[in-house]
Amino acid sequence: MRCGFTPSLRRLLSGDKVVPTAPSALLDSLPVSVLRLDRDLRVVYANHRIAEILGTTPDSLVGRTPTELGMSADAWGPWEQAARDALATGTETRTEYLCRTGPTHHFVQFRFVPDPADPAFVLAVAVVNDEVQSLRAALADTTRRFDAFMDAMPVIAWLRDSTDRYVYVNPAYLKANHGAADDWLGKHPAEVWPADVAEQFLANDRRTAEAGALVEVKESAVDPDGTSRTWMNVKFSYQDAAGERFYGGVGVDVTDRLRMEQERRALERQLYQAQKLESLGVMAGGVAHDFNNLLTVVIGNIALAKLQPGAAGPIADYLHRVETAAVRAAELCQQMLAYTGRGHLVVRDLDVNELCREMSQLFGTVISKKAVVKYSLADNLPTVRGDPTQLRQVLLNLVTNAADAIDVTSGVITVTTGTLVADAKYLDELSLSRHLMPGVYVTLEVSDTGGGMDEGTKAKIFEPFFTTKFTGRGLGLAAVQGIVRGHKGAIKVYTQLGKGSTFKVLLPASGVALPVAAPDAPAARVGHGRTVLVVDDEEAIRTLTGKILERAGFNVLTAGDGVEGVNVFRDFDAQIAAVLLDLTMPKLSGPDVFRELRRIRGDVKVILTSGYGRQEATTGFEGKGLAGFVRKPFRSDDLLDLLFRVLDG
Repeated sequence: MRCGFTPSLRRLLSGDKVVPTAPSALLDSLPVSVLRLDRDLRVVYANHRIAEILGTTPDSLVGRTPTELGMSADAWGPWEQAARDALATGTETRTEYLCRTGPTHHFVQFRFVPDPADPAFVLAVAVVNDEVQSLRAALADTTRRFDAFMDAMPVIAWLRDSTDRYVYVNPAYLKANHGAADDWLGKHPAEVWPADVAEQFLANDRRTAEAGALVEVKESAVDPDGTSRTWMNVKFSYQDAAGERFYGGVGVDVTDRLRMEQERRALERQLYQAQKLESLGVMAGGVAHDFNNLLTVVIGNIALAKLQPGAAGPIADYLHRVETAAVRAAELCQQMLAYTGRGHLVVRDLDVNELCREMSQLFGTVISKKAVVKYSLADNLPTVRGDPTQLRQVLLNLVTNAADAIDVTSGVITVTTGTLVADAKYLDELSLSRHLMPGVYVTLEVSDTGGGMDEGTKAKIFEPFFTTKFTGRGLGLAAVQGIVRGHKGAIKVYTQLGKGSTFKVLLPASGVALPVAAPDAPAARVGHGRTVLVVDDEEAIRTLTGKILERAGFNVLTAGDGVEGVNVFRDFDAQIAAVLLDLTMPKLSGPDVFRELRRIRGDVKVILTSGYGRQEATTGFEGKGLAGFVRKPFRSDDLLDLLFRVLDG
């Protein structure tokens, strides 16, 4: 029920005077409760409305006090004090209360008007407004629901007034910022945030007012515990009915999401790098195989030509130059394989200091005289497991690269060795360090006093075919990276423009003491008429290999493909002492031929040949009795040395 002051009542109470003698019939007809009270607040008049509310008659109320009427402060609110204030001051007073009358509640608005004609009396008008009660109850329910919603929301929320002071923060905001409401409410951002952060927040607030729309921004701040956090906030501003502007927003902590995104991009880059390496590996392996077959013929025929009468003098010099060029071409193929980590590895325990000493004389012939090489080699250096040829290549490439960086000016190249105990955090900062185990590493550093590199150049130096040299091929540092990867090591590059560069290579320490090798007894180099079967699809290689073996005293059988090789072996297996088997052939591949030969005769000695590296070529042959491996192109002496070891060892 909605009750208000009717026009009749407004006329009755209007002006400076009250009409105390208003007819009781008129007052009884009003939808409001009316009492006339004396100075002691005793009822001298009551209309029927108030009597109905109190459950009695008007006459029974006359002469009684509020306490006697049951209108206590607990049930009706502080109306009694308001009435006394009106009598004391001679001015109108008001109060309101959710009163309780029996089992029901009513929202009551009281108005106390002093009687100007007789200050000893006051007219009390009570309006029961159940609609206000309902609205207030609904507002309270809405407020509770809003508070519960904001308390449960996982996002932060806040509101600031026109002076930029916080007027609301939700529990998630307090939790995120490790504070209580008193730490924020009424505070200016500059009082609770660093100056630069507060300025960032306020500037973005102003953007919402200028844009007249929501603004989505990424804002960063440092927690009280020192953790840097990033938030994706949606900000807004509005004006209330009084024209005051407020700034607010909601936000989500995206720190972990951004970190995961960075990790995802890093993994994508690593996957791309791995795919690129795999593609280059396939290309390099194919080039190496075909190219090495050709070089095998070149180098082998040169070796045979040197043995011919009249091959002395200028002809010998020419043959030597051709052989040197062919060997360098083979090394170039090996560099491509080394970049992909698929190069030929002959692993043993090595002293890195000794490798540096062995290379010192070579450095004097391959680098400019303006570059001085100095050494700082640590004592008692642990050994490393590695391929000496490939690690020499690493050292040579790094030193020649340092010499090129020094260019036309004089400078110093310093080669330093040492040990380092690397933890996981340190390894994570290094290139090629994924999946490396913490522990002791031997370090090999090559420093120069050259011009250094900018960040753009530094980011590309290990990419194949990238070079800053006019005549460079861009494979030197790429090969270094591949070799270090193959040795389960890591690289760190320090550089500064105008200050030079340092390449620091880490190799896992094996710590094995190097034994003193006894001199090998000279092996007999006579075939004694033993028969060797050569299985290779390249006719030139079959012819060349046959001549090398025949000159060493062997009998030679040949086959041009895998099927023919199996058939020849089946026909002559009792006479054949060893088989030189090519890895890749038509009709029947090297592994398939090997299995067939072993079925025919289990003790057959098979030496595998291939233009691919040992690791790739011999995969699948582990533990199956392969007698040896020789990589193309091979020198005749290297082939014979291996063959005699297999037959006579």
